[in-house]
Amino acid sequence: MLQTLAIENYRSLRDLALPLGRLNLVTGANGSGKSNLYRALQLLARTARGGLIAALASEGGLQSCFWAGPEQHSRGMRDGSVPIQGGPRREPVRLRLGFAGEDFSYAIALGLPKPSSSMFALDPEIKHEAIWAGPLYRPA
Repeated sequence: MLQTLAIENYRSLRDLALPLGRLNLVTGANGSGKSNLYRALQLLARTARGGLIAALASEGGLQSCFWAGPEQHSRGMRDGSVPIQGGPRREPVRLRLGFAGEDFSYAIALGLPKPSSSMFALDPEIKHEAIWAGPLYRPA
C-alpha cells in the first residue's frame, strides 16, 4: 500500500508530500489543485508502465507541466500588496514525482537538457530516478 505521495513543481502544486491512508478523500475550493493532484498521480502511474514520454506529450510537453509561479515569494507577495506571479527562471527547474510504500518506493526527477541549438532542446530528460526497498531512501 502507498504511504506517501510526493509532488514538486507540477502545475499548481509547488511542493507536496501527502501522507496516504487506506482511503483518501481530497476536497477543496475551485482552483486549489485537486485535479492537478489527480493528474500527477496519473502521470506517475503512466511512468511506471513505461508511458512517460507519451503522458508528457499529451499534457503539452514538460514545460507545460512545470510550476508556473515564482521561484521565491517576495515580502510584498507574502503580505498581499503585490500579486503572486512567475517570472524568468534563474535556476534549472525539475519536476519531481514519487511515492513511498510499505514494500518499495520510487522517485523520478525530470528536467530539460542544457540550452542548445539542437532540435531536441525541449525534450524531457530523466535527471534522477531511484527505486528502493521500504519507505525510506538510503543512498549508497
